[in-house]
Amino acid sequence: MLEKVHLNGHIALAVASSGITALLLPGGRTAHSQFKLPFDLHEDSTYSITHGFDLTSFLQIASLIIWDEAPMIYQHAFEIVDRTLKDLMKAVDQLLKEKLFGGKVVVFGGDFHQILPVVIKGTREDIMEACLYRSIL
Repeated sequence: MLEKVHLNGHIALAVASSGITALLLPGGRTAHSQFKLPFDLHEDSTYSITHGFDLTSFLQIASLIIWDEAPMIYQHAFEIVDRTLKDLMKAVDQLLKEKLFGGKVVVFGGDFHQILPVVIKGTREDIMEACLYRSIL
């Protein structure tokens, strides 16, 4: 998918939850690095991307985001990225602030039946509460 998007002259981002997998993706980066996510993820976490910088423009013109190993990361990471892209895309079109991920196509990859987020000293309920399944998205 990445190659097809690039061949059509569009920008596609490849992110992963771990650095090892990010290295295997063409132009891949970790989600924390690409979206400037905080390491301590919780419901009220915010992003640290500033309007007017190269990263802002890059995210605004990207047409596809492929997120590998998505089940491994806390649900709050997706919610932060959703808020970030909505905020960045409203500068392009006010209607995009209402669309999921600011109107970007986001493809989640990974094994949704096996790999779950790591919750240190967490119970089974804590782990399930951290999953993408429980996200408001």
